[in-house]
Amino acid sequence: MKDLHGRAPRPALLPAALLALAGAAACSSGSAPPADCDAAPALPAGQAFTLGGKVEYQFVPATYSPASGTGTLLFSAAERRPVRNAAVEIWQCTTVLETATTGETGQYSVTFTPGSTGRLFVHALAKTASPPIQVEDNTDGDAVWAVGQAIESASPTLDVLATHGWTGSGYGPSRIAAPFAILDSMYTASRRLLDIPRAVPFGTFPLRVNWSPKNYPSSTQYNPSLGQIVTSHYDPDSGQIYILGKDGTDTDEFDREVIVHEWGHYFEDNLSRSDSPGGPHGFGDVLDPRLAFGEGYASAFAAILLDDPIYADTYWYPNLSLIGAFGWNVETAPSPADSSYPDDPSPGPFSEMSVIRALYDLYDGGTNENYDTSAVGLGPIYDTLVGPERTTPALTTVASFVAGLKAQAGVNAAAVNAVLAHYSIGAITTPWGDGDTPLRAMFLDVPVPSSSTATLNGNFNPNEQPQNRYYVFTAPFTRATVTASASYDVDLEAYLDGSLVAYDWGADGTPALSFFTAPGSVYVVVLTGYGSVSSPQTPVPSPGTYSAGISFSSP
Repeated sequence: MKDLHGRAPRPALLPAALLALAGAAACSSGSAPPADCDAAPALPAGQAFTLGGKVEYQFVPATYSPASGTGTLLFSAAERRPVRNAAVEIWQCTTVLETATTGETGQYSVTFTPGSTGRLFVHALAKTASPPIQVEDNTDGDAVWAVGQAIESASPTLDVLATHGWTGSGYGPSRIAAPFAILDSMYTASRRLLDIPRAVPFGTFPLRVNWSPKNYPSSTQYNPSLGQIVTSHYDPDSGQIYILGKDGTDTDEFDREVIVHEWGHYFEDNLSRSDSPGGPHGFGDVLDPRLAFGEGYASAFAAILLDDPIYADTYWYPNLSLIGAFGWNVETAPSPADSSYPDDPSPGPFSEMSVIRALYDLYDGGTNENYDTSAVGLGPIYDTLVGPERTTPALTTVASFVAGLKAQAGVNAAAVNAVLAHYSIGAITTPWGDGDTPLRAMFLDVPVPSSSTATLNGNFNPNEQPQNRYYVFTAPFTRATVTASASYDVDLEAYLDGSLVAYDWGADGTPALSFFTAPGSVYVVVLTGYGSVSSPQTPVPSPGTYSAGISFSSP
């Protein structure tokens, strides 16, 4: 629960770079293996040669125990896993002689003809073609991560292993398994959807993922080229994912649920839809329902696609020598009266944890849970996300998802309602939240012209429910004007089917919108309060409640 989905600024893109480590048997990143153009090749020049083997990486389990509240990276249980569907290249000096792709077991086979001079290498990239995913080094000119092995003999077999680099007390100079672990988690998520089966158009949305051992959780600066990425996150402006990697601070490359959570935001942004305002979020927050759903969906989707109910997010203790973890079990129902479940003290549609567990229960059918008999499976969830969730005239909350899910063939509405009730969410019937009184109250239907007053609470952050209200109107003419007035900073945004059509983000209490409308179309205006804040990124809530007037007209 540490990503800032939707709030990270666009990174600066750098020119591609090559990394040359002369004489090395493996390369850590870059678009070429070490160049040794004067060396004689280990194979006869001008004769075709077939080389095969397996490309693997060392996978390290990230563990978390809900019972003890502890976890770690378990290097003692590291195992070799195949690098699947990845690009393999044969290089001689700086020339690519031939390319191939690994299979589902990591096997590759490639036939090439060496030239007369130049050392030969087999070179595996952290890059898949279908679906198109590549893991880059944002601190090295966006070079694609790769691992290489010199071809030193005429043996037809040459295996390649990307190692994790852990020495027992810290990392050595190479952590080349990291980008392959990230790639494998995202490939797993993609394959689960393709295997439903569904014709997922991943090819339309190539994914660039950025990892570096320099990426750290900077709290004051955002500059990906220097590794300052704040936290692991998906950046909707660039369509890229950034993953933490600096040892001694926070490393996420083996935290599979974290990786696929961010992949879920990529999926949501490109193939489904997210209206989430982004920003910080954590246990117990009473969130804007757009944010509660967006983050809850991403974590639930990770558990579903990885077939793993334990969410483990590892981190480094302040003494920099121990690795700990936090997380949760999506199969463990929260209970506000039970101190052993402190992660969801206020269950309902504004709770990220409630959304996580409700969505997972809707998917899986439950284990000894008499309230959970839905078991809708992955197909209807996917169809909902790419269908009604993408096109809803409302905003994307648990209401839009549930209403869309209930419309899918074979989904039992009563079973869905039983799961929702367990998490203090009402029997939702429409994307506007009908059936859940607190959520429906977020959407106020207003005529044009009209005026009303909202009560906001400055003790909460701008991305939490007490600082947000939604106003729904049907456009009577071709233009609408919306104004607000408050003693503290408030913003206005207008949406049509999820598209932002107008906004006023000025740092004052008198925002105003004037925009063209399509008569008969339904618009949603979001009023957000900031209280007395210096900027949206550094909220300083003002104490207590305050009023904000809002008026609608159509000149």
